[in-house]
Amino acid sequence: MMDAHFYQAQGMTQMEIAAALGVTDRTVRNYLSERPRPRIKPKRQSKLDPFRDYVRTTIEQNVGMNGELIYDSIRKMGYSGKRSVLKEYITKIRRDTERQAVIRFETEPGFQAQVDWVEFGKQIVDGKPRKLYAFTMVLGFSRFPFVQFTTDMTSATLLACHEIAIQHFVGVPSEILYDNMKTAWVHDGEKWRPNKRLAAFACHYGFVPKRCQVRRPETKGKVERFNQYLEDNFFAGLSMDSYSLDALNESVIAWIDRIKDNKISGLGETRKARFDHEKGFLKPIIETPFDVRDSVSLIVNRESCITWKTNRYSVSPSLIGLEVVLRPSVFGKTADIFAKEEFVRSIPLEEEGAGRRIIAPIDRAEIKKRWEKDRARQAQIRFPKQRIADTKTSDVYVRSPSFYDALIPGGIL
Repeated sequence: MMDAHFYQAQGMTQMEIAAALGVTDRTVRNYLSERPRPRIKPKRQSKLDPFRDYVRTTIEQNVGMNGELIYDSIRKMGYSGKRSVLKEYITKIRRDTERQAVIRFETEPGFQAQVDWVEFGKQIVDGKPRKLYAFTMVLGFSRFPFVQFTTDMTSATLLACHEIAIQHFVGVPSEILYDNMKTAWVHDGEKWRPNKRLAAFACHYGFVPKRCQVRRPETKGKVERFNQYLEDNFFAGLSMDSYSLDALNESVIAWIDRIKDNKISGLGETRKARFDHEKGFLKPIIETPFDVRDSVSLIVNRESCITWKTNRYSVSPSLIGLEVVLRPSVFGKTADIFAKEEFVRSIPLEEEGAGRRIIAPIDRAEIKKRWEKDRARQAQIRFPKQRIADTKTSDVYVRSPSFYDALIPGGIL
């Protein structure tokens, strides 16, 4: 067709053009009646093309996935292109993926928080192989998060994490959304209800616990997306062989402080800006804290000790044979002892599994006095004609070694 236009520009007639091109004059007439078509440029292959499916799948599974981590991943797979090309492609995918989700699941400021656990498998934590978990709570409107790393997911730990999160947000949302956590929900035969401890905790702080629909993760999609972000951006960047629980929790709070100024994809605002608006809608925190600790019933043995996680701790001999209640702190290393609901004392806890015997200085003299009295009574029963005083001589400790013989000033046996 371009040749027909060229010949026409030279002044040739349609018949002459037809003869020159070897076609009919009708064909030439059709050529000349059409506008010249633009030349189609061959599409150049991008260096990103072999990796587009991988990038799209990764972003669709986790919209908040860090672009640098994706870049590092595909570089190892052979990508040699520029960051800017990848960034432009990731932005397009995020925009398409998030548009509908943002519209469907937006919540009012201060109305809802979403809670979940993230499991990181068995790790070396504080020098021992343990399972590592992260409690996460995300405010629905601002997406402002809280994270606490733990080594268990017990009911006491769950509630303790709630309490720290509430202090972190300096307020309480109207409702908190959970999945089917065994430590949060029970089935009464008709429907699911929050268990007694969660219900009491919620009543104390004034929020409504809600359970999301089974097999509908999108109902708590904000915390799910953040969990993936936590794994792929924070935890994946640590690359450590062992962890300190305290150091992990300090590091993750510092990480939250850094990401709060990043704009949220699809919203165009930062977490900080939205949280500054949302925190005015949160309920104030009640001054009296809720006791989230477990209550463990223990019997005081004949040695005037209670046993907790292989370690033995002394109490007053007046409690021998009686039941006491131990309330260990969730994240600290202390415990309170109660007898008949009356506070007895606080004790420092030894490392779990250490097998130590700790005699409090306040109990030492009283235990020894109780032992001497019991020995004297036994001697009087067995040897009624022998003077009681003979049983109090110091050589008794040598001839009859026992628990009480080993009472030493250090307090730990």
